Amino acid sequence: MTGITSTGLGSGLDIKTLVSGLVSAEGTPATTRLNSQEATLTTKISSYGNLKSAMSDFNNALSGLSLSSNFQKMSATSSDTATLSVSAFSSADNGSYQIQVNQLAQAQALASKSYAGATTVVGTGTLTINFGTTDYTPASGVNPAVYNSFSQNTDKAPLTLTIDSSNNTLVGVRDAINNAKGGVAASIVNDGSGSRLVLSSTDAGAKNSLQISVAETGTAGLSDLAFDSSTSKMTQNLAAQDALVNINGLAVTSSSNTISSALKGVTLNLQQQTQLGKTITVNVASDNTGISTTLGTVVDKYNAFIATVNTLGSYDAKTKTAGTLLGDSVLQSSMNQIRSALTNSIEGLTSSPRTLSDVGVSMQKDGTLKFDSTKFNSTITANKEGVTALFAPLGRPSNSAVQYLSYSTDTKAGQYDVNITQAATQGSLNGGDLSSLLVDSGNDTFKVRVDGVDSGDIKLTQQTYASGADLAVEVGRRINADSALKAQGATVAVTYDSVNNRLVMSSKTYGASSQMEITANTSTTLGLNVGTGVAGLDVAGTIGGQAASGKGQQLTSTAGDPQGLKLIISDDTIGAKGTVAFSRGLMDRVNKVMTGLLSTTGSINNRTDGLQKSLDNIAKQRTQLADRLSKFETTMYARFNAMDAYLGQMQSTASFLTKQFSSTTSTN
Repeated sequence: MTGITSTGLGSGLDIKTLVSGLVSAEGTPATTRLNSQEATLTTKISSYGNLKSAMSDFNNALSGLSLSSNFQKMSATSSDTATLSVSAFSSADNGSYQIQVNQLAQAQALASKSYAGATTVVGTGTLTINFGTTDYTPASGVNPAVYNSFSQNTDKAPLTLTIDSSNNTLVGVRDAINNAKGGVAASIVNDGSGSRLVLSSTDAGAKNSLQISVAETGTAGLSDLAFDSSTSKMTQNLAAQDALVNINGLAVTSSSNTISSALKGVTLNLQQQTQLGKTITVNVASDNTGISTTLGTVVDKYNAFIATVNTLGSYDAKTKTAGTLLGDSVLQSSMNQIRSALTNSIEGLTSSPRTLSDVGVSMQKDGTLKFDSTKFNSTITANKEGVTALFAPLGRPSNSAVQYLSYSTDTKAGQYDVNITQAATQGSLNGGDLSSLLVDSGNDTFKVRVDGVDSGDIKLTQQTYASGADLAVEVGRRINADSALKAQGATVAVTYDSVNNRLVMSSKTYGASSQMEITANTSTTLGLNVGTGVAGLDVAGTIGGQAASGKGQQLTSTAGDPQGLKLIISDDTIGAKGTVAFSRGLMDRVNKVMTGLLSTTGSINNRTDGLQKSLDNIAKQRTQLADRLSKFETTMYARFNAMDAYLGQMQSTASFLTKQFSSTTSTN
């Protein structure tokens, strides 16, 4: 307000107090009204904030129920973890197993003769190390060691090393082997008599023993590292052997002490301190602890949310006190949407469980949820896939040749027929007539292109092969060992077609991008003629009668209700492939509701935005009121000051007249 300090000088009136009282009387009703409105708006905004916070806590807890993988967890226990530890994946089946470990897998170890030192020159030439099964009889008494035979491991490419003047010492050979990283570990051990080169396969198992062949150049000596049927100058200190395990009376052999193929989805880890022959009990069962705890947390968060809702929207008849959001349409609408999303059955599910109550989560009279963990655990143990489909998006094929892969936001719940009109195939190339099994310097090198990736020079081992099948093994190993192809993950399978006397090469991928070519070769004696093979085909068909696109073995719906549903077709037959039942799950529906309510454009935000605008408007009204009262005060001061001046003049006149009358009276 405008401050005027020199008031009432003429009349003696307390004008400041009078004006202040009038201004206060003018502004108090409006100020009181604005304060009341501001308090109400602030309380409502705070109440919506509390509502949104509780709703967010509930929504965040739901994320653990949205992934199908969280419902698929399995646990595996061992009665003796010092001998055998176990782990299980979601694909494992429930079961109990009696297991005896009778032998651990072991890698072969070979030692050279003794050398004067690590820098002693060994020799020059080429070392070729093959992997396979060695039939070897160690020395015993007066009987010398005998190298009987060797059977090639077709899954592992040979390691070929050139030893020249730059690496012809013992340490040079060791480093050349280790730097090649070809599946062989080399070290130098001084046993007191001198330095020895010790070699071992990096992989255990009988099929991973080493065959070492030497082609010498220059000064002799490198052949002392040979270990094959023609020359076995290395000493076998440890024989390669497989792990031998008995599972419920069935003998199991493994090249590794980590066994993952014997029991579906279960990995057995044989420990070095294993007590051989001891019976160990392994139990595999659904691990429901994590998902049961998550569901319990969701129920707790929901009940906390309901408690907040009840506080905000309730009325206490005893105290006659209403919640700040009593009768609020946004609160009521939000609760109706959430309850409906939680309690209605799931579209796309034709059998139990279809609702939360089917798995032990029931709605109480007071609006809270009650969780029966015992019922949930028994239900998920008996029907893991059904419970998974209740909560999370899942496709369930009826045909084992069809695998559900993924879905999109457009995919609708339903049961869809799958029909295949074209099976996926691999790119392949048929070789020409195999006129010779001899590989020499004239025909040992060629190049290929696999799935569009060009290889370097493919060099075959020079020798006469016993059969076309043996040659096919060598060609396949050498192609798959090419560094350029390995870097891009391009691999092939090579077989011998005995009917047509030819080699057949196939890419291991499927689809139109699967291609096989021979791009360079100077000889045709092996039938490896330069040419392009037949490209693979993508799978083709329909899902739910709607168009679908194929890429390799993947078939994806591109139209209609199943749009975005992606499947893998794993066999090579055409025709009907059963159905895929797809459901989006409870969490998908609840998530849509919660996302809508909590979004920046949702009803709660819209309401709080409106309240905030009203709050901002009150601030404007306060400013306007202050301006109006300031003007009113100025006006009042002007009027009272004018009155004060007039009264002062009148008082001065009266005083003058009084003096005049008094003077006249005295004279008379």
